[in-house]
Amino acid sequence: MLVVGGSAVVAVLLIVVLARKSSAFSERLLRLATSFGWEAPQRVWWSGAIRGRWRGIAVELRHMNRYKGVPERILLTMSTFSPARVIIKHRGGFMSKPLTLFGPPIVEPMNLRDREKYWVRSNELVFVERLFSRSEVDPALEPNLIARFDVVDLGPKRLRVLRAIDHSAVKKRFNRPFIKFTRDYELIETIAAEEWKLAAVIVETLGLRGYEN
Repeated sequence: MLVVGGSAVVAVLLIVVLARKSSAFSERLLRLATSFGWEAPQRVWWSGAIRGRWRGIAVELRHMNRYKGVPERILLTMSTFSPARVIIKHRGGFMSKPLTLFGPPIVEPMNLRDREKYWVRSNELVFVERLFSRSEVDPALEPNLIARFDVVDLGPKRLRVLRAIDHSAVKKRFNRPFIKFTRDYELIETIAAEEWKLAAVIVETLGLRGYEN
């Protein structure tokens, strides 16, 4: 009976500690969203995501834990209307070329400065070239596409920027230890800030407006 009681106490203490860590992490993300200029950012209790609005556009920042072979990630989503689909990924060598049996084909915009760095897919080449016509896009894009899990995905109803956190390529770029037993808050905030800078540039360059269901 004492063993069972002791186990219950340990379990409760563990839950309390994890809840406090989660709350502290959410507070950091809330402060970060506020620095982005989001209006009334709030934490979604069931997912831990941070939601708000920016220039009338619904926005969300979501942290995603490591799962099996998928690394820890952070996802930025903006509910925007787009007349064309654009998907951009890093060219990570052999086997990185995306399958195009479904979805838009691979395109090669003439004004993309480093064509060998990215895979670009779209159903409207002129729209993509309009995106890359602004000089700020390429410098904002480069630090966001490092690992093979990273992607910029602009669809009819939303813009998604997904970034890996605890991937070897990311740790190498930021000179982080390959083994770390605690959450790297500083790295997460840096990556989230890079995501936001890119997303804001894309919205401004293409003149995207908010999409409401």
